[in-house]
Amino acid sequence: MKNKYLRKLSAIIVASLTLLSLTACGSSATATTQADTDGSTSEAQSETVNEQEATADDTVEVKTIKAVTGGNPRPYVYVGEDDVPTGYDIEVLKAVFDLLPQYELEIEVADFSAVFAGLNAGNYQIGVNNFSYNAERASSYLYSLPYDKVSYVFVFNKDAEPITSLADAAGKSFEGGAGVSVTNAVEAWNELNPDNPINITYTDADTAVELQHIEDGATDFGIIDGPMYTAYTEEYGFDVAKYDIPEEETKLIADNLYAYYLLPKDQEQLRNEIDEAIIQLKENGTLKQLSEQFFGGVDQSPEEEVLKAGKTN
Repeated sequence: MKNKYLRKLSAIIVASLTLLSLTACGSSATATTQADTDGSTSEAQSETVNEQEATADDTVEVKTIKAVTGGNPRPYVYVGEDDVPTGYDIEVLKAVFDLLPQYELEIEVADFSAVFAGLNAGNYQIGVNNFSYNAERASSYLYSLPYDKVSYVFVFNKDAEPITSLADAAGKSFEGGAGVSVTNAVEAWNELNPDNPINITYTDADTAVELQHIEDGATDFGIIDGPMYTAYTEEYGFDVAKYDIPEEETKLIADNLYAYYLLPKDQEQLRNEIDEAIIQLKENGTLKQLSEQFFGGVDQSPEEEVLKAGKTN
């Protein structure tokens, strides 16, 4: 019995020692495996965090900027056959925002009067309509740098005596909108020459109607923006003639012959970024290319020295 008990006790001790050894080995193996796993996980987590931080650094918050246009006159702004606004002014603005990835540009077409109302209400951040500069407007809005230099021509019936100056137009009939710069120029001539005035008919008619009246002889002459003359005669086939207005008489139309984008007064940072982009577009030839595309091969982009001179306001 004694030997049997001792043998049984020995077996229990050996088994216990073996189990203890196995348990210890198992614990050690488990600990090692866990350590390896923890190290691997830490590295993976570290890499994930680094990737997230890099992604966060590379992510730029994109802000939507809304521009509004009245949708005419061609070729500056108009709605194309696909119902998408285009024209020189629009395509320059798109090129500007191609250089400003922090913004997404949206362009809406509205009634012309709604352009100013929308800017005033903060519904839009940019007005696009071949706007000229005047001090009264500058008191309410910011002007961008100019992106276009406007030119004007006398338009008359091709069978009539050419009109090469306002003196030639004295005694003849003219059709124009009240308050429009070209009409203002004719009014200024009449004030300076009361004994030899030009006969003004005030109208809200579209440029195409004015050109039709010149062609059929209902009106003797008109004063029209040069690219508009080219665009309308090509589109409608008007059989009329033109003559470039002398520079000294062009000054009666406007002291400043450039076109600008308008922005609300609280958009100074955006205006400055647009200005920088316009300068880049001048330097890389984009303004010239777009001008020639929309203005029949004529480069009407502003002179480099004008852009370098700085902002209007």
